[in-house]
Amino acid sequence: MKEKEIKELEESLSTMFFDKLVHSLFKDGTITISEFDNKEKLLEKILKINAKTEYQIVVDHKEDLLNTARQFNELGKVNNAKIFYATYFEHQLNGIIDELCTRKSINKKEINNIIKSISLVGKLTWFPLILEIPKISVKHKNVILKLAGERNAFIHYKYNPEPDEIDTNEKQKEQEDIAKIEKTITYLKKYTSRVLYKNKKTELETKLKNRKKN
Repeated sequence: MKEKEIKELEESLSTMFFDKLVHSLFKDGTITISEFDNKEKLLEKILKINAKTEYQIVVDHKEDLLNTARQFNELGKVNNAKIFYATYFEHQLNGIIDELCTRKSINKKEINNIIKSISLVGKLTWFPLILEIPKISVKHKNVILKLAGERNAFIHYKYNPEPDEIDTNEKQKEQEDIAKIEKTITYLKKYTSRVLYKNKKTELETKLKNRKKN
């Protein structure tokens, strides 16, 4: 790798780390949108926090899962697509739980136990009440639960016919299901933004983009 490429990579990683750090600090309330008005003070505050913080690397697979699901769907492998769609929803829900429990100073071991011990139904119904966050829409809750059931059935025993063995009506129904799943993805992303960013994620990302231009 050439020196120029190394420098560009370092700058890219530095920017990515800074953006992730800002997102994290904003979500837990450490910094606010109004603080972006004084960039020097904001940067000074972030640097002080950074100096005192120990970091753990967490790999976020959600977008990879979503891309893989869509690729399988384009290939006509709808059952395979549903495996990854269902896993995406679980990662999204677990991410919300992890974030909010961390804010309540619950240690990682206990958070993992909470995530493992609560069923998908619980994560979609009663656990949001305990976390004091809005209820999840019944319509979208039902889409996620139906998808999870289909995923489990396919993994354990369901026969997966080849696409050319499926009649036209069945293919149409499958794509109607996928359309509902995609709408639920949009809903859950907005829900996550509402819960973790107080509906200010877009504004935060705009501030970060403007910072890079200046």
